[in-house]
Amino acid sequence: MYQMSKKPMIPAREIQARIQTLAKEIAESFEFDIVLSALTGSFMFSTDLVRAMANPSHKIAFIKASSYGSGTESSGKLTVTGLDKLNLKGLRILLVDDILDTGRTMHTLVSMLKEMGVSDLRTCVLLNKEERRTVDYHADFVGFEIANEFVVGYGLDYDDNYRTLPEIWTLEEVQF
Repeated sequence: MYQMSKKPMIPAREIQARIQTLAKEIAESFEFDIVLSALTGSFMFSTDLVRAMANPSHKIAFIKASSYGSGTESSGKLTVTGLDKLNLKGLRILLVDDILDTGRTMHTLVSMLKEMGVSDLRTCVLLNKEERRTVDYHADFVGFEIANEFVVGYGLDYDDNYRTLPEIWTLEEVQF
């Protein structure tokens, strides 16, 4: 059984301030055609990020990428839906995800997009857990570096709970 930490790992105001800075960094260094958001965990981050960039010519599309199911550890099996409905050939893509931990999800998505013939691709994640990396992959744009803790809130979930919290919290295992 799990419970939320006593205080947020990253308060809402810090998240929003970092998104403003991150949006500026991206806008100044990468001209893209479309933001591709990997649901479900990145929906809040993607929304706030594209609003911060406020470019009316940016398009946004959504795919669903999942490897967790109802646990706190990745199953190792990535399920991707929605990518087959998109024609991304020749486009410049900003791929946005909530968290980069083992690197397997991002590495697989990037490989799939390259196979589709995108012309340029950069990645952006809200959270980076470098110490969990099992695949040599690093995002181009990172919101926050975090320790190897299970986090929820601001779109991230545990068994579809906690997504709507405006902050990022850790879940702590409760021993009975």
